[in-house]
Formats: sequence, structure tokens, C-alpha cells
Amino acid sequence: MASESAKVMISLPREFLVAIDRVAKEEHRSRSELLREAARQYIEAHRKPLRPIDRPEVREAIATMDRLAAETRSIPGWDAVTAIRRDRDRDKPSRRRA
Repeated sequence: MASESAKVMISLPREFLVAIDRVAKEEHRSRSELLREAARQYIEAHRKPLRPIDRPEVREAIATMDRLAAETRSIPGWDAVTAIRRDRDRDKPSRRRA
């Protein structure tokens, strides 16, 4: 179902309108299409950001971490914290005192 369009009247500086028309012509779009897309992008960019947990990639990462945690629980003697610290310490430059 297509939404009903409404017409609006706005005031723009002449130079701004010239630039809009130039870009619309270069992109083979109407002025209305260009301004509609610009408004859509502005609204999207200023929309309230999602909580991290609401982002699909974050949910996927958490699911992967949960799966890996479940898999490593069955390995005798495996401690993820110890492994992370060992790797972290291995990658640190040594701090020998003179």
C-alpha cells in the first residue's frame, strides 16, 4: 500500500536550490526525489540509537560466545579467564627493570 503524498512549501536560498537542482540532474532524479532521500537519510541518522543488545550483530556475537562457553565447559581443566590472561600476558612486551 503506497502512502499518500503531501505537498509542502519551503524557502531556500537561491544558491542552495541551484545546487540541489544540479545534483538532481547529475543523478537523473527529480528535485522531490532528491529532497525526499535527503530527509530520509537525515531522519535515519538522527534516530535514537538502538541499545547494543538490540543490534543483530551484537546478538549474534553473544550467541557465539554462549555457544563457545558451553563447548569449553566440557573440557577438563579449561579456564577461559586463565587462557585469556595467559594470551594477554604473552602478547605484552616484557617489562624488565634494569
